[in-house]
Amino acid sequence: MEGDGWRRQKNGKVAGKCHRVKLGVTLQCHRENPEKSIYSLFHSIDDMKTPITVYNVIILDKSGSMSSIARQAIDGVNEAIGSIKSAQEKNPDEKHLVTLVAFCGCEQRLIYDNLPVVEVKPLTDKDYRPCCMTPLYDAVGTTITRVHSLKSSDPSSLALVTIITDGYENASQEFSQTAIKSLIESYKDQGWQFTYIGADHDVERVAYSLCIEHSMEFDKTPKGTAKMFAQNRRARSRWINKLKSIMTDEDMDDEERLSNIKSANHDSFFID
Repeated sequence: MEGDGWRRQKNGKVAGKCHRVKLGVTLQCHRENPEKSIYSLFHSIDDMKTPITVYNVIILDKSGSMSSIARQAIDGVNEAIGSIKSAQEKNPDEKHLVTLVAFCGCEQRLIYDNLPVVEVKPLTDKDYRPCCMTPLYDAVGTTITRVHSLKSSDPSSLALVTIITDGYENASQEFSQTAIKSLIESYKDQGWQFTYIGADHDVERVAYSLCIEHSMEFDKTPKGTAKMFAQNRRARSRWINKLKSIMTDEDMDDEERLSNIKSANHDSFFID
């Protein structure tokens, strides 16, 4: 359902350490001594006949500094949703769900709440009105813990989280950088993919501080913003196609499938 947002929630820390490794233009992170999962992350081979669920999560900055590219941000999100709808139509064996959160210091606006992409309506300027501060950590923490609670009951699924912002964290009250880094490390160990897209700040450094390997910096102009969204759409399509082949490989057991997904998630994401 579409909604006006939700309250922030607290979260405990998950132990882990992020390491930086040069890998072309990407950063590679891993956890030391990751705990073995206490439950299977994927259904049996017989269950692979059911649609593969893809959780498409977009966390979009709507602080005041985004005002200059608000129109392009709206158009870019709508184009991304259009490409997800197209993928759904072409691949009935996929089930795409969309979560979109637009955040500022006033609110975390939950615009699409894990909604089937076929039910998603276009984003409008009534939904996205930039103002005030950038509580990045709170927006990321609240959103991914919420989606994780839904995805945990759907283990044979994929999750792609895209964070888009034009500035540094400056207003979070519930989540710290350390807590967000630990959450991301933990979810990556379960096969999640994270990307960080930014402008007007040290994008690579911030991504690294959160243990996000794949980052992209864009020129905060109408043309630069449109180019960024187009590149992200292509990258999203490549990622889904690559991981779908892993999810549907009947020769893999659960452990091998998860290992291959995590390996594929290390591959360059944004390079065409």
